[in-house]
Amino acid sequence: MTTTPSDFRVVIFSSGDPAQIARLVRRIDTEVPGARVCGVLSERRPAKPLAKRVTSFLRNLGDPAFVRFAIRRIGHASRDRALGAGRAVLDLVHAGRPADAPAVDLEALGSSLGFAVRYTTDYHAEESLAFVRRLAPDLGIVYGTRILKPSLFAIPRHGSINIHKRKVPDYRGGGPIGLWEMLDGQAEIGVTVHEVTEKLDAGHVVNTATIPIEPFDTLTSLALKAHVIGNDLLVRSVGEYASGTVRRKPQQGTGKMFRSPTPVQLAEHERVLAGLRPGYRAPRSRSVGKLLAKTALGMPAAAVRNWRGRLRGSHPVRILFHHVVADRPHRMGISTDEFYRHVQFLRRHYRIVSLADALEALRAGRVSEPTVVLTFDDGYRDNFLTLRAIVEETGVPITLFVSSEHMTTGREFAHDIRASERGFAPLTWEELAQMQREGFEIGSHTRTHFDCGSREPGRLSGEILGSKRELEQRLRVPIDLFSFPGGLPANMSPEAMALAAQGYRCVVSAFGGTNEPGQDLRHLKRWFHASHRWELELQLQGVLEREPPFTWRPDASPATIPTLSDAVVSARGA
Repeated sequence: MTTTPSDFRVVIFSSGDPAQIARLVRRIDTEVPGARVCGVLSERRPAKPLAKRVTSFLRNLGDPAFVRFAIRRIGHASRDRALGAGRAVLDLVHAGRPADAPAVDLEALGSSLGFAVRYTTDYHAEESLAFVRRLAPDLGIVYGTRILKPSLFAIPRHGSINIHKRKVPDYRGGGPIGLWEMLDGQAEIGVTVHEVTEKLDAGHVVNTATIPIEPFDTLTSLALKAHVIGNDLLVRSVGEYASGTVRRKPQQGTGKMFRSPTPVQLAEHERVLAGLRPGYRAPRSRSVGKLLAKTALGMPAAAVRNWRGRLRGSHPVRILFHHVVADRPHRMGISTDEFYRHVQFLRRHYRIVSLADALEALRAGRVSEPTVVLTFDDGYRDNFLTLRAIVEETGVPITLFVSSEHMTTGREFAHDIRASERGFAPLTWEELAQMQREGFEIGSHTRTHFDCGSREPGRLSGEILGSKRELEQRLRVPIDLFSFPGGLPANMSPEAMALAAQGYRCVVSAFGGTNEPGQDLRHLKRWFHASHRWELELQLQGVLEREPPFTWRPDASPATIPTLSDAVVSARGA
């Protein structure tokens, strides 16, 4: 028998990142009908006294492994100082760093969403237990804590649940996620939600999932993916407890518990892994010599442009496009770990905004910081896990341009089939809807990845406006952004651009260039997102290529790029 409660109350116990807690709270509140988070109990334990830390350090000096580790740390510190000097130079070129995003205030979020927050130095203090009892929760979520006692986790009516991010039932505690599996040559890791009991790891299993270990996976990428899958399972489990449909399964077999490796042991394990797995190497399209020359010749002028933009309070907006973040080979792909590093780099030196926010800033005529938009074309299923994992960790906005019919049929993209690159399916409608709920901005990329260089009005209308209708019917949100497949002048006939102007607020192409306040905002230009960070930075600074001409003449050559307004006039007069 299932029920739909009017108020199923959830309490979260966590010592983790407030931003990640906030995202889990929002997902439960928006995705589980009838359930809501009623409180968060967060422990902030004081640091060890300095005297104890000094004593521990002196005691370990007799351990040769510790001494080797300390020497290695000194080397890493020297490297970090050198990298810090390089970042300082980039900050100078960029005319300063963008303002840091405001830290998440859980108490403010609690006031807006109606849940209580308490910070404590001890989960099991009487005032902490009293706080949880007053909430009268139905279910607790243990979300990144030390081992808890029954006096706390048993307070909720249904008890509490926890996540294991290891192969099940062969659970291996300790060490980074995926370390033991990768060393053992396993094909996957497991993520499990189970009920919390006094006996460690003995509670009933509620939900499970597995994540394949792909050729380009690293400990970082597996941890990112396991985290977002864990959140998926937690949200699903809350829904099942709330509706009375939860199915508990006893844990099978004997779990194995391993101690976490010491830092020295971990470094050795990673060295072994590097020899076993080739890993992803970001391709460069230019030699190191050419990149050095471009940097030396082009960056001083870029610095002048950036400082002029800062003084005027008006920078260009640079829009990047990629296709798929995947940990298996694809000619248009980039690995999860590498793209995560790109996002970290971009967050330090640029303001990352959604395409909608970029349009508003350009319309207002004030882009006060170097600004970047991240977009992805086509709609590959691999992105459902990899991009969500990166967004969950960083909170950056991403825009997806998808081909609607591919999600209906599940058919692989013709450009992959022609390249003999098989097995890369498109997103499903359910996956796209999930991404849209989690904040991804969605735009159209035609129905069938159609070449819009065509001048057939009927076919163009079905592809350009038909995809808009399908997306709006499925997602139940307005779709006002469009990306031309191919995105070059030859892929954008005047008839196609006129139709896009009728149906969408903004269209984007793919032939490079920046977007300035005051230009025709119905058509924005994008750069391909270079896979190598050095090339990416030079590209964003306009060092590698000059912007192509952006004018339209009736006798224009195919290499000449039309403005949207002139293309519309031309099409109407045809």
